Amino acid sequence: MVCNQAQPVGYVPYSHDLDRPADRRRFPRYAAIRSLPFNTVSGWQDSQTIVLSTAADITRWVRAPSSCRIVVDLPDAFLDECPGWKRTVRGLAKWTGGELRRPVLDYHQSVERLLERADAVVCSTDEQVARIARHCPNVHPILDLHGEIECLQPSIRASDGLDIMWEGLTATLPAVRSVLSALRAMSAQTDVRLHLVTDLVAPRYMNRFLVSRTEDVVSDWGIEVRLHQWSIDTLTEVARGCDIAIVPVDLADPMALGKPENRMRIFWRLGLPVVASASPANVRAASLAGLGDRVLCSTADDWRRTLESLHARPEDRLAIATAGQETALTVYSEESLAQRWDRLFESL
Repeated sequence: MVCNQAQPVGYVPYSHDLDRPADRRRFPRYAAIRSLPFNTVSGWQDSQTIVLSTAADITRWVRAPSSCRIVVDLPDAFLDECPGWKRTVRGLAKWTGGELRRPVLDYHQSVERLLERADAVVCSTDEQVARIARHCPNVHPILDLHGEIECLQPSIRASDGLDIMWEGLTATLPAVRSVLSALRAMSAQTDVRLHLVTDLVAPRYMNRFLVSRTEDVVSDWGIEVRLHQWSIDTLTEVARGCDIAIVPVDLADPMALGKPENRMRIFWRLGLPVVASASPANVRAASLAGLGDRVLCSTADDWRRTLESLHARPEDRLAIATAGQETALTVYSEESLAQRWDRLFESL
């Protein structure tokens, strides 16, 4: 075990009670695995090493003294975000929401400055490593730790139709539209039920402004949609009643394209075969599972052909789910990912 600190490591969390998924699945989860003491902090006075979540006030931490070792955890591809109104107002929105002590006109540039100050950076994908390395040479790709998610035995479920599962933030729901034409076509031949595990009510903009109801967002989709309020227990319950999981990604959005394979890994743990958009991370995960391009889609026709084939061949669903779960528990095991955190702290 590494990281023999004279003081507990400091951590700037997403939420004070550490109940957000990003808190439960990243540094605090690693600390629990390694029995590493840490404190949540708002300043650098009492810690030699501090891990910053993306909720940290970058205007404050960029000024941390050189004697304080700063680790920035940047799991999403923020640096790849296209110029636009969201990127333009992000610094103002974070100030309005209380994450920043002062407004920032160029939040993107401010993040780059914090990365240049950092002693180490954690990201999620190899593609992100190349981008972040322009600002900090000590970069470590580490995926989420999913030990809180139960492993369900893959099986063939007796069903009178096809039950498909998706999970995620409501902000990413628009990506599901790329699959709708395939689902509508299939629903003419069999009962198709799309189960969405997400927040039933959520902010529409910047994850903080103008609340909307998810049932309104999906009301015009033209297929049977069943909504489930997101929770760990709900994930397991819904997975038990589904045949396939989907992970659509907007391949035209650089920030979405740069997301890691965490969702595929979640569904693999839940014992489901996964059909996903052919993003770099999903391609990598499918390759590691020995699935090649059998479960990867780039067009609406790809989605229809793949889903129709898996619906007709339950034995293929079982084989894919089994291969995926084996990969989730070996290549992506808790221990293998914890060792990456070990190496990060060794680098300090």
